[in-house]
Amino acid sequence: MRRSWLALIVVVLIIGGAVLISTRLKPPATEPTEGPAPSTATVPSTTAPPTTATTPSTAAPSTATRVGTATPSTATAVPEPPKPEPPDAKVLLDDAERLVAARKPLEAIQALSRAMAHSPKPADAKAIATRLTKLVDEVLFSRRPCPPLSVTHEVVSGDSLWRIARKHHTTIGLVKRLNGLKSDAIRVGQRLKIIPGGFDVEVVKSQFRLTVTKDGLWIRQFKVGLGKDGATPVGEYMAGHSITEPPYTAVYPPIPFEDHKNNPLGTRWVTIQGAGKGQYGIHGTWEPDSIGKERSKGCIRMLNDDVEWLFDLLVPGHSKIVIRP
Repeated sequence: MRRSWLALIVVVLIIGGAVLISTRLKPPATEPTEGPAPSTATVPSTTAPPTTATTPSTAAPSTATRVGTATPSTATAVPEPPKPEPPDAKVLLDDAERLVAARKPLEAIQALSRAMAHSPKPADAKAIATRLTKLVDEVLFSRRPCPPLSVTHEVVSGDSLWRIARKHHTTIGLVKRLNGLKSDAIRVGQRLKIIPGGFDVEVVKSQFRLTVTKDGLWIRQFKVGLGKDGATPVGEYMAGHSITEPPYTAVYPPIPFEDHKNNPLGTRWVTIQGAGKGQYGIHGTWEPDSIGKERSKGCIRMLNDDVEWLFDLLVPGHSKIVIRP
C-alpha cells in the first residue's frame, strides 16, 4: 500500500516538473516576433506609403515624367525621304518613243513638255528639245489632225482666209502653213486644219530665253536679245498689233523698213500690249551678234528667221506674253 502511494507521488512530481519546464520555455505574448512586416491589406496604417505622385522631392524629376520638358526620342523620329533624282534624257526619250509607237504622239509631247518644265540638266534639255521640235513639227505643224488642239474647218461659199482666221482666233499665216497653201486662194468644200486661239510666249531674262507654248505644251525655244540695263519690262502682257516689214517710228521722220542700217526692227514686229504705250515689242534684228546680250532700248530681239516663224503664231488679243526676271 505504501509503495502505491510512493509511485503516485513520483508520477505527480514528474508531471509537475514537465508543466513547469514547458511554461518557462513559452515566449510571453507581448514580446515582438521577428519576420516580414505585416501586409498593408491587413494592418491599417496612419501614414500612407510615400509615392512619387504625392510626395514632393527635392531631387529634379526625371525628364521622362516632367511635363513640357521631355525630349523626343531620336528613335521615333521619321527622317524625310530623299528627293528622287529626275529621270535622265534616255529614260524620258525611250518612254516618248513607246508612246509614238502606240500612236499617241500628243501624249509623248505632253510627257516631254513636263520634263522640260522641270529644268533638266543642260545636256538632257538639249536632247529633249531636239526630239520635241521634231515631234511638234510632225504632229502640230503638218496637215494631219491633232485633236483636241486642232479642228477641221470646211470651206463654205463666202469664206476667205481672213474670215476663217478671225472666226477661230488664229492668223492667216498659220492657216496657210498648216495646210501647205501657197496663196490665199481656197475653194468651197476644202477641209482646212485649224489650231484655234494662238500660242503663248514666256521670256526668262536671266537666261535670254524665249519659250513658245500651246496649252502648256512646249513648242519651241529661242535665244533672244534684251534691253540695256534691265530695260525690258517684267510682267504679264498680251500680244498686240503685228507688222510685216515694220518702219522704225521711234524717231522723226520714221526710218523705212528698207534702211537696214538705221532701222533696228528687222523683218517683223509684234507689240507687247500693256508694257508702255506701244514702245515695247518682239522684233527681228539686223545685228545677230546682239542675241544673248542687252543692247536694245527694252524690246525683245530675235533673229529674223526666228521672229518670222513666231509671227504667225501670236494672235493679237489672245496670245499671252509673260516676261520673268
